[in-house]
Parts: sequence; C-alpha cells; structure tokens
Amino acid sequence: MRTLIWLILGLALYWSLRELFGGRSSDTGDRAEAGEEMVKDPRCGVYLPVSAALKRRIRGNTVYFCSKECEEAYKSGV
Repeated sequence: MRTLIWLILGLALYWSLRELFGGRSSDTGDRAEAGEEMVKDPRCGVYLPVSAALKRRIRGNTVYFCSKECEEAYKSGV
C-alpha cells in the first residue's frame, strides 16, 4: 500500500514539474497560434499556418508553400 502511495505522489510530482519546465512547446514553428488560418501547399498537400508559409503571387493568384523546394517544383510543373 505504501508503494502505491509513493508511486502516485511521484507521478503527480513528475507531471507538475513537466508542465512547469517545458511540457508545452513554445516553438511557433511547430504550432499555429490559436485561431490562425491554415493554408495548403498545392505541391505536397501539407497544411501549415499562414505565418509560416512562403507566400507568392503566381498568375494573379496567391499561393502558399511549405518550402522553397515545393515552390520550385510547383513552378516547373506549371
């Protein structure tokens, strides 16, 4: 019984410290801000936050890319 109590206390301490010291990522490159619009790369189909996308005007249309490589591949195929 004692072991179970210590295990529960240890897990509670672990979760608390994990939340306090980096359990959540603050890297905006991996996550969109709450409510931020997501856009789709027309070449590879990846969805990404508009703030992280490469925005280009091609033939009068705004197109968003996840990388320079996808942009170049798209342009060569257009």
